[in-house]
Amino acid sequence: MFIFLSILIGSSIALVVPDIVLKVKPALQPSFAVTMLFVGVLVPPEHVRVFLKSPTRPLIGVLAQYTIMPLAAFAVSLFFTDPLLRTGIVLVGCMPGAMASNVMTMLLKGDVILSVTMTSLATLLCPLVIAFWLPLLTDTRIAIQVGPMIWNAVWMVVLPVCCGIVLRFRLRATPPWLERSAPVIASAAITLIILVVVAANRSRLLELSASLAVAMLALNVAGYALAFTVGLLLRWPVRQRRTLMIEVGMQNAGLGSVLALTHLGEAGAVPSAFYTALCVLTASAMLPVLTKSSLVTRHR
Repeated sequence: MFIFLSILIGSSIALVVPDIVLKVKPALQPSFAVTMLFVGVLVPPEHVRVFLKSPTRPLIGVLAQYTIMPLAAFAVSLFFTDPLLRTGIVLVGCMPGAMASNVMTMLLKGDVILSVTMTSLATLLCPLVIAFWLPLLTDTRIAIQVGPMIWNAVWMVVLPVCCGIVLRFRLRATPPWLERSAPVIASAAITLIILVVVAANRSRLLELSASLAVAMLALNVAGYALAFTVGLLLRWPVRQRRTLMIEVGMQNAGLGSVLALTHLGEAGAVPSAFYTALCVLTASAMLPVLTKSSLVTRHR
C-alpha cells in the first residue's frame, strides 16, 4: 500500500503544481533503467537454475500473460475514439509484470520463484511482444514508430536487467542495503513517472477520469479472471494459480508510461498512469478476498 499512497499523494501534488513537476521529465528514462538494473540484481541465481531445469510452467505463464493482456487491452480500447488513447491502452497490455507482483505474491503466499521467473522472462521478452502485437492491434489512423520504441525497451529494460542478473551471479551474497533499497528505488521511480504523466495531462485526466478508470478496471479484472481460468484448465496447484493471476493482472505500466510519453505523446501515457496505481490497489484489496474464496480452493 506504500506505493499506492505515494502515487496518490504525488498525483495530487502534480494536479496542483504541474509546471514544477514537469521539470523532472528528462530524468524518467535514466531512472527507469536504474530501476530495471536493481530488478536484475534481485533475481537470485537459484531461480535461474530452477528455470533452466524446469522451464515449462514459467513459459506457459508468460505465454498466457502475453496473449490475455494484449487482446483484453485491445477489446477495452475499442470503447474509445481517440487513436492515441486506444494505442496507449494496447501498450498497457503489452507490458511485462512489475516488481510489485513479486512482493504481492509473497504476501499472498504464492509461488515466489515462479513469480520472479515470470517477471524476469516477460521483461526480457517485452521488446518482441511490442514488435508483434502493437502493429496488429493499434489504431491504423496513427503511424507508430515501432522500431525506436523497441530500442527504448531494450536499453531501458533488457540490458539493465541482464547486467543486474550477471552482477548478482558474480556477488557471493547480495548486500543487505541493496535488498532494502531496491524496492524503495523502484517505488520512487514509478511515482516519478506517474507524477509527470498526471502533470502533463491535467485537463485530460479531469475530462476522462471516470470512463478511463472504468476501462482500466475492466482490463485489470479481466486479466485476473482469465489468468485464473487458465490456471484451472491447466490444473495448476493453488499457489501457482494465485501467482499466475497476480503476474498477469499486475503489469509494469510504469514502463508503458515512459514508452508512451516518448513515442505517443502525453495523451498516450494516460492509460498506463491509471493502470499503475490501479493494479496495486486491486491486488491489495481484491486478491485476498479472491484467494480465500471457494473458487480458488475448490481444485486443490
